[in-house]
Amino acid sequence: MYFPVGIINRLSLGNLGVIFSCDEIIVTQERLKHISVNHPQDIELFLKFAKICIEEPDIVLQDLKHDQTVFMIKRLKDTNVNTIVRLVLQDEKKNLKSSVMTFYRIRDKNLKKLINTHKILYMK
Repeated sequence: MYFPVGIINRLSLGNLGVIFSCDEIIVTQERLKHISVNHPQDIELFLKFAKICIEEPDIVLQDLKHDQTVFMIKRLKDTNVNTIVRLVLQDEKKNLKSSVMTFYRIRDKNLKKLINTHKILYMK
């Protein structure tokens, strides 16, 4: 079972270099459980901000360690949040959907490290 979270703005993916097939981003029950267990302090933020993080990110980075994965970061008043999304490519099975892998808060210091070690696709 899964739940729709948001629709990716393709412009925020910049020059990703791949063609993905699904604009809709979903989260599975298993991934919600993962966020609840591994990032319990962030589950409320996920429920409140995941949609805006996906649809209106401030920064999008290409994960250079994991193919087809992006970091979608939103700056909030007191913190930053990072939604990690695995994109479904055009040549994959038709019934697959792009999906949230995890979600967590990220401090400015760690965000700078992330920006320095991954490819910037979009920055507001």
